[in-house]
Amino acid sequence: MRFFSALVLALAVAGVASAPGHSAEPAHDPAPDRAGEAIVQALAAGGDLAGQAQNLVSLAWPTGNRDEVIAARARLELANFGNRAFVALRAALNTVRLAYTEEVVTTTLGARRASSPELAYEYLASVIDALWVGSHGAKVLAIQALAMDHSPVAVNAMIDSAIDDPSLAPQVVETLGVMRYQQARFYLEKVMMEGPPALRPVAASSLAQIGGGALGPLKNALKAPSREARLLAARSLLPAATEYDLGAIYEYIEKHGDDDPTLTQSLKLSAANFEKAITARDANAAAASPKNF
Repeated sequence: MRFFSALVLALAVAGVASAPGHSAEPAHDPAPDRAGEAIVQALAAGGDLAGQAQNLVSLAWPTGNRDEVIAARARLELANFGNRAFVALRAALNTVRLAYTEEVVTTTLGARRASSPELAYEYLASVIDALWVGSHGAKVLAIQALAMDHSPVAVNAMIDSAIDDPSLAPQVVETLGVMRYQQARFYLEKVMMEGPPALRPVAASSLAQIGGGALGPLKNALKAPSREARLLAARSLLPAATEYDLGAIYEYIEKHGDDDPTLTQSLKLSAANFEKAITARDANAAAASPKNF
């Protein structure tokens, strides 16, 4: 009986070991990297750097259906090209489907980060183009970039983009203040006086940040019929005013000092400080001038 039991156990073990479901499967090669192969072929066929970048653009944003895996790899490769990809990326921005333009701008910003510092500024041409031809998302990215890398050429394009797409106006109005270019003051004045109520303080603040001639609209608004407009202008002018704005401040205090007594007191204090500085400067100048005895 003991021998029979041992024989049954042995046969059972042998049956399990030889069952089809437990047979060893042959090893398979890893799946081919079709994206990597496509990139290698595109670079080889491109020849020089310009041709290679153009071939990568064709993979990233083809005119027909695209392979998303290959396209993503092509965008990464273009970003790694740095400033050598700027020409091809700018051409792509102006020719690809509108839906692709946000990706083009994202790739351009990636190429900027990989560029030589002395050549990174070349990306600005594409960013400004995006304000004219890009999708909403592309324009948002472009405005964000221009908030860091200022260009006077971008001012009109930014203003036009905000007029064409009012949802961009808050970002544009704020960025124009950061950029501090005088030519923005006319648009900012219009927004401050006639724009959406929530955006008017942002426009006034941007005018104050720009300073110089951009304080003119704020001084003009101190005479506005609307108390709300006068207060907005006075509050924005207060931290940005110089001694050259004393006349406007005194006129406002005289005619509209009761708009907000607390604000008026702050304006009087600021004016007094300017007067003291002017008096001290004149005294120093008089002391330093030659004396005739």
